[in-house]
Amino acid sequence: MAGVALRFAASFGEERYALLELDDGLLETILAGGVTVKGEDGDEACLCTPTCTYVMRMAESSNTQYLLPGTVGADDVPGVVAASVATYFELKPTVPRLVKLRRLLSKRKYDGFDDAAAPNSAADWGGAQDAKRLTTDALRSAVQCSDAQLDEALVAMHAVELQGEWRLLGITYRHQITEYVLKLIELHGWERERVRVADVLEQSAADFPDFAPQAVRHCLYALDTVSPPASTARALDAEGSVTLDERKVAVFHGENMLREQKRWRSDDFFAGWRAVAPEGVELELSMLRGIAVEVDGGTEQGDKQQLKHVQWLPPDSLPTGTKQRLTSLFNVKPVWTLDEMSVYLDDVLEHEVGRTAEQILIQHACQMKAANGETVFQQRV
Repeated sequence: MAGVALRFAASFGEERYALLELDDGLLETILAGGVTVKGEDGDEACLCTPTCTYVMRMAESSNTQYLLPGTVGADDVPGVVAASVATYFELKPTVPRLVKLRRLLSKRKYDGFDDAAAPNSAADWGGAQDAKRLTTDALRSAVQCSDAQLDEALVAMHAVELQGEWRLLGITYRHQITEYVLKLIELHGWERERVRVADVLEQSAADFPDFAPQAVRHCLYALDTVSPPASTARALDAEGSVTLDERKVAVFHGENMLREQKRWRSDDFFAGWRAVAPEGVELELSMLRGIAVEVDGGTEQGDKQQLKHVQWLPPDSLPTGTKQRLTSLFNVKPVWTLDEMSVYLDDVLEHEVGRTAEQILIQHACQMKAANGETVFQQRV
């Protein structure tokens, strides 16, 4: 193989370059200008495409690599070495980093009236920016996730855009609206397969002027067979219709019961739940995954069988650190299946890049086989 003549540029060592390892699809996205690198001081840098998020991790190369601008040409034209690098960035897919979004929204709750709450402080934004209103552009700049993932997160967290700023609907306010909407549909005998948004908005404005139309729309769409992303035109559509998902309606009623009483005997809970849930819906505790768990409640006098209880357990009531989260969960329930536990580790995975819930449990808990052959986890002694 013929050699190539090289010479070092006079500016060699003055310019700094970083290499990025990419597949062809990511390369095309970058060349099309469709990516953003996000992160504040203390954050790992994340590269975000329109739909995915990747954490950028520095890796060492086994050999020093020399960078030559352009193409090395004919043998009699030496290549000019502009710089050398011994490291490069690897991109690893990661879950959306939503800790900052939760923190920012928690300071801007909306309970049906303008409380003139102050905008988030610079500290809430990570200390590197001035205080800002929670506009779409501000959140897209600050939150380490793709635009599509941000849209999904805003819907899941029950945020609505009011006067150009995203606000988190207070849980009591949200449940009041949802309960009103369900009673309104029943009162007027509207077809549950085709509830017109305009009808609901018109009647709610007459009955409860304090109900923000955006909040009413959000609560109505949350009961639809398909909940829309936050940024789509349909989320602002006042002329469309929704089809009520009876399972979502049942979940709403079950959650309401648990908000009013945090712990129930399982038999009593399911009896009460059946009384308020839509007829024909087969109720299962798995419908309340991420809301409640079933735990042992001891035995009653003269009864040798363990009583089961349903306990309210939303993830935001738990510590955010991995070890602290697991300790709290095992205090609630000594034995968990992977499926039961994984929903409570989703946000923890934001800090455990490249790892799964199962890998975290294998590291921090004891794995064993239950009597039925199912793999379960319990706290290490």
